[in-house]
Amino acid sequence: MKDLTLEKLLERDWKLFIWLTFLFMFGFAVYNGVFLNFFRDVLTANELDLGRIESFREIPGLLAAISAGILVSMAEHRMAAFGLFICAIGITANGFQHTMLHLTLSTVFWSIGFHLYQTVASAITMALAKGEDGGKHLGKMKMVGSAATIFGLLVAYLGSLLLPKGMYLPYFVIGGGSIGISAILCLMLSNHAHGGRRQSIVFKKKYKLYYLLSFLEGCRRMIFSIFAAFTLVLVYHQGLVAMLAVQLVNAVLIVATAPAIGKLIDRIGERTPLTWYAAGLILVFIGYAVTRNLITLYALFIIDNMLFSFGIGITTYLHRIAAKEDFTPSLAMGVTMNHIAAVTVPYFGALLWLKMRDYQAPFWVGVGVAAVSLIVTRFLPAAKAIRSVADPALGTN
Repeated sequence: MKDLTLEKLLERDWKLFIWLTFLFMFGFAVYNGVFLNFFRDVLTANELDLGRIESFREIPGLLAAISAGILVSMAEHRMAAFGLFICAIGITANGFQHTMLHLTLSTVFWSIGFHLYQTVASAITMALAKGEDGGKHLGKMKMVGSAATIFGLLVAYLGSLLLPKGMYLPYFVIGGGSIGISAILCLMLSNHAHGGRRQSIVFKKKYKLYYLLSFLEGCRRMIFSIFAAFTLVLVYHQGLVAMLAVQLVNAVLIVATAPAIGKLIDRIGERTPLTWYAAGLILVFIGYAVTRNLITLYALFIIDNMLFSFGIGITTYLHRIAAKEDFTPSLAMGVTMNHIAAVTVPYFGALLWLKMRDYQAPFWVGVGVAAVSLIVTRFLPAAKAIRSVADPALGTN
């Protein structure tokens, strides 16, 4: 009877976590779907302004390991709920800003909460998975997030048809409100969502490949997510409806592919899928660096977002090799490594864009980053070698 009760409680936690993930991603999609157009239309900002604000936005991620260390006594789901509340307030506040200074301050504020949540979200997923089929569960949550993104973008698209041109505040209020509800649901999770005792700050040589892959992923993420999107908006003058449409296509494709990618990683390990990921990124970055055809750029934008699901392998690799008490703080250290790149890449990439007077210049840097990633992934152990040293009770080393 006791086991049955625990099983029902775990089932309830999964439902809560799925819903809070959905509401978080829905709210963030409504906000993020209109932000670049808001940034251009309301603040009349340029690429250097975007580089500055994105660099400031990523600073809280740089401090992720320290934040997780300070909050080491707080269960992961409590830390996540705290972060979601901060994120909800900050995103709502963004809609009221009309100067770069005030927008930067409110953006950094919501980013603190966003990165607190993101630091432990994967750990909660793996805790609820109880060490079984981590890739499958991460892929499933990515699918949930993408389904939520579809609904969020549809709401934003509907708003673009019904609201007067230039009215952006309702998007920010809807986005922040949805994230606030997700915070309440997060507080309702049981201790099944807690990974147990953990270290405060972890930086160990045995996790060096994870740290390096996280750093390179941060470079890739910022080069493409910032400059590819802003290229379409600023250089090719794509409007709100067009940007919402391409993001919608991305979300639909991720829903269709992320679960399968997660299962593939569980079956064959991380090395081969991450190799495909890096090789695909090289081709995508070269494409953005050499073509000026709008249709091709849209296609590359979509392909990159599909490839992004392979990044699940970085987390599952850590879960295979990490001691249980190291997992959450090591994820936090990975977020910090990711954001060492994220803090610097937007600003210096924007400077390179301006100095070279060519939006394609940052993408050549991306080619180099993806090439290094390809080399690093080949040092990952084969799946069989990893599993041979895994602890069956924990799913970890």
